[in-house]
Amino acid sequence: PAPVVASVPELTVIQRDDEEIRQLRHEVAGMRHVIEREMHRFTDERLRGSPVRAAALDLMDEYGFDAGISRDVAMQIPLDTEAHRGRGLMLGLLSKKLPIAPVDPLEAGGVIALVGPTGAGKTTTIAKLASRFAEAHAARDVALVTTDTCRIGAREQLYGFGRQLGIAVHEASSGSDLNQLLERLKDYKLVLIDTAGLGPRDRALAAQLQWLRAAEQIRTLLVLPANTSFGDMDEVVRRFSAANPQGVVLSKLDETGRFGTALSVAVDHRLPITWVTDGQDVPEDLHRASAANLVLRLEDLRRAADMPCNPELNHAVA
Repeated sequence: PAPVVASVPELTVIQRDDEEIRQLRHEVAGMRHVIEREMHRFTDERLRGSPVRAAALDLMDEYGFDAGISRDVAMQIPLDTEAHRGRGLMLGLLSKKLPIAPVDPLEAGGVIALVGPTGAGKTTTIAKLASRFAEAHAARDVALVTTDTCRIGAREQLYGFGRQLGIAVHEASSGSDLNQLLERLKDYKLVLIDTAGLGPRDRALAAQLQWLRAAEQIRTLLVLPANTSFGDMDEVVRRFSAANPQGVVLSKLDETGRFGTALSVAVDHRLPITWVTDGQDVPEDLHRASAANLVLRLEDLRRAADMPCNPELNHAVA
């Protein structure tokens, strides 16, 4: 007779309830948020028990600084600090937190690409950098490249700056075009690439950043407009992180009264600040970043934003 084969017992697989797990994670995250909020509230109440620390917190809030940075700075102010020394000590502590690029990227020359969202001021900043470099060297030592070849009028602005400065402008419409162009421009001391202005959620952004990553000799700088909200700037930094920016240019300082917001983003993401821009004049409105100068501008920018508009100027414009 045929041997009897013992039947293998069936294993019952217990299915995890994914919905319950997701719900549990959501509840845990909610509890963590509540605990953190209460801890921050307790810390704020304790800090405000000191008049000099409370004044520093209020001032940093007016400047637009992130609450976490404000708490860190306020906690470092000694309780026995005299009131008239509080602001100066606060600014000194803030300056120590700012990540400043130790070397001006222009001094090294090479190939530098500016990336950033639409309207950040990349093209004007390119013109300022090119003009500043040409002043120290010669216009023939600089080449400008635009990858913004699709938008109407996008190329014309850079070509206009090129004509004014006596600097040649070139175009690249693909990654291969860019690589070939950079090979032809390798004898220039400085090549500045003006990339297309794309929103942080634009699908074309990934392709453009891939062009820059594929060319190993390119150093990338992010142009971040200081007149936008913390959340918007934070998203821009995260979306453009694929370009691996070596630093940030803070633009449009003249259009904000809460400059601390942009500084907070740079601190949170540890992005070295290279330059700041505060107007349209080329190259006068380009300034090398300095921690001391940046914190001293906080009050000036806040007061400028609070100043009433000149009715005569408004009437003339109208």
